[in-house]
Amino acid sequence: MAMHLRIVCPESEPYNGDVAFVTVPSTDGSFGVAPRHASEICTIESGIVSICEERMGQTTRSFAVGTGYVQVSDDKVIILTDRAEDISELKASAVEARLKGFEEKLGYLSEDDARRSYLYNEISWCKLLLQEVKAA
Repeated sequence: MAMHLRIVCPESEPYNGDVAFVTVPSTDGSFGVAPRHASEICTIESGIVSICEERMGQTTRSFAVGTGYVQVSDDKVIILTDRAEDISELKASAVEARLKGFEEKLGYLSEDDARRSYLYNEISWCKLLLQEVKAA
């Protein structure tokens, strides 16, 4: 028995397909969803969505996701997030370059510049991506 998973961002839908199992990084801790899971809606935090397309225990795809929401209902899982990136499509060197660029920009800003918050978020995102790319 399969369930349907969609990962939806404001400008794209990085994943749309049937899965056997998925783990989601909720704000209360990571949790797994299998077919016939109880209905729920909860908030998610930046982290990794692990997808088992064929069977539980065999992760076939991983996505880094930002903050957002997940809805589980009737063997459908919908993750609404501000951003998502397929880990398999990332290269460590490209993520390291992005990270370096954000860190350099941060160095040019004064301590009270409002743009620092944005750069801290981007640096944190790059570090999450880099950790996962190196682990893969």
